[in-house]
Amino acid sequence: MTWRAIILGLLCAAGIGGFCYFHDCVINAPDSTRLVPNLMPCFIYGALLIGILVLIVWPRRRGWKWTFTKAELALITAMALVTCSVPFYGLVNCWPSALMLPHYLLRTTPGWSQEHVLDLVSPRLLANPECRNGDALTGYVTGMATGTGHIALSDVPWEAWTRPLLIWVPLALAITLATLGLAAVFHRQWMHHEQLPYPITSFAGSLLPDADGKSIFTNRWFLAAAGAVTIIHMVNYLCLWWPQTMIPIRLRLDFSPLAAKFPLFIAGDGWSLFTPKIMFSVIGITYFFASDVALSLTLAPIVMCLVIGLLSDYGISVTKGFSMYNNTTVFMYTGGYFGVLLAVLYTGRHYYRNVLAASVGVRNVDKDATEPQAVWGMRLFLVGTTVFVILLMVAGLDWPMALIFTGIALMVLIVVSRTVAETGAFYIGTWILPCAMVWGLMGGRAVGPETLAVMVMASVVVLIGPGWSPMPFMVQSLHLADIAGAKVSKATVWCIVAVVLALAVALPATIYWQYDRGVMTASSGWARYSARLPFDKALEMKRTLEAQGVLAEAEQVRGLARFAHLTPKPAYLGAFLIMAALTLACAFCRLRFPWWPIHPIAFVFLNSHQAQMLYFSFFLGWMIKSAVTRYGGSRMYQQFKPVMVGLVAGEVLAGLIPLIVGLIYYLITGLRAPGYFTMT
Repeated sequence: MTWRAIILGLLCAAGIGGFCYFHDCVINAPDSTRLVPNLMPCFIYGALLIGILVLIVWPRRRGWKWTFTKAELALITAMALVTCSVPFYGLVNCWPSALMLPHYLLRTTPGWSQEHVLDLVSPRLLANPECRNGDALTGYVTGMATGTGHIALSDVPWEAWTRPLLIWVPLALAITLATLGLAAVFHRQWMHHEQLPYPITSFAGSLLPDADGKSIFTNRWFLAAAGAVTIIHMVNYLCLWWPQTMIPIRLRLDFSPLAAKFPLFIAGDGWSLFTPKIMFSVIGITYFFASDVALSLTLAPIVMCLVIGLLSDYGISVTKGFSMYNNTTVFMYTGGYFGVLLAVLYTGRHYYRNVLAASVGVRNVDKDATEPQAVWGMRLFLVGTTVFVILLMVAGLDWPMALIFTGIALMVLIVVSRTVAETGAFYIGTWILPCAMVWGLMGGRAVGPETLAVMVMASVVVLIGPGWSPMPFMVQSLHLADIAGAKVSKATVWCIVAVVLALAVALPATIYWQYDRGVMTASSGWARYSARLPFDKALEMKRTLEAQGVLAEAEQVRGLARFAHLTPKPAYLGAFLIMAALTLACAFCRLRFPWWPIHPIAFVFLNSHQAQMLYFSFFLGWMIKSAVTRYGGSRMYQQFKPVMVGLVAGEVLAGLIPLIVGLIYYLITGLRAPGYFTMT
């Protein structure tokens, strides 16, 4: 680990923090092309592939002495990877719109002004729209730049944002540092004790030269697979530029004519099952983890859609309503997450207990059973979590609700991190929000509209995109550093520094570009929609309680008295308990019976959009791996691995090329290039 690697890693962190929003919402149309579309960003792994060639393989062949080591390159990649969570949905992307846009929506949304919905939260939680004679709001909505020019940094009314950011930035930073510390705690247990596969970073490790200096880039099968996949995607990308000349190579299969023969799947929201897309990266990653996991991820959406379809046949609907609220399916996901969390904590209970004891100063702890970075990670987790709870109370929650919010948030982040470590599934997004869980499982009388509004705002700030949060990126970064021979303790520290640096750059960059271009045109639809959620849902609860004649009672209840007013919805509570029990039963069977075919991680996905997107490629990967191991044994498995690594490498390289072309095209012409996704 050298200073040149650390400096390059910090430069990457600052660059990602400053460039991401500009790329996603200025260079490209919002919601079209994203720099960090998932937990396996092509620009990171594509750049790693090129970096290995340019900084290691080529210099060594030329006999140059300045070549980088694989530990250095792994550290740079690890620091860059963990900062990918900062400028997108994991942290910053939705903050500014959630703090300023409600003032605009107050003027344009029927019912908001009559009900004075913004009074449900403290004014210090929102940006000040009156700064600079109202330009703080109007400039934010419509944009302040004229023509193709850009505004100066001094044109941005920064003072309008000081008050809310003094609360929300420390709050988000506290939970971020807590979960980054927790990732260091989990690292040894997951990697060395349970030997989880970490498929994505195992692929990255396969690209690095081995101890003898041998590189996979000299393997013909790797080059053939990577080249074939890259050519396929480049043909399809060129079709976007010259659709009248080029003929695309279809990767999406269309079995929709069969849908009429399977009405239960359609009734169970399974239409996407009939139009699967071949994703070479998923096929390749499947080669790196257990076959029962791949089979579970294949069957989960199929079985779940069938079950929901059968229930619909009997008049029981579990899919009504938006995905985050008023939806039984969300509570089924929550039950699955809760069951997986309990299984994870139970499996590593001895190690976690030793680390916790060492972190609080217990002397009779076996020091060989813990690591310094795990102990300090636990201390960081304890301090960060405590600060987070206190800041939630400052924001307006009482201590029981702050603790409940924190517990649900940690559950989601831990399970998402475990999922990516065990399956490599880079699309995870079931949108479990603490506010929705509390409303459904406690009832409106126990929560109240004011508490709900604050909880939704906090959810938007720290948990609106759990599939992009810092912790799952961090567990991958630590694994990559470990397998490359870098010191995990130092990698942990510098990854945390990189996240803080990226946050310091990304937040002002996001606010600047929104004032430059206008948030209504230069922001994602999800960011604009999430700004409505706190007050739309609080208003919905307020009107419901008012109609029931219990609004005054709900507004007065505080502290432990809330538990005397519980009115959970039976369907939601039942869905949660049933799914948690099934998940725990599945985890128990997998521990007790070697032949058990279903992995409990399937209950994280069920029939979500992400599960339906990936299931067919998981199936193809499972078929290939099963055939290779059945008929060729372990020797053939190792010989065939370069082909599967090549499939992933070709797809990430093909995903990097459109990003580079789009940037160059915009800088030269000022126009947006066609967007192309390889892994969606």
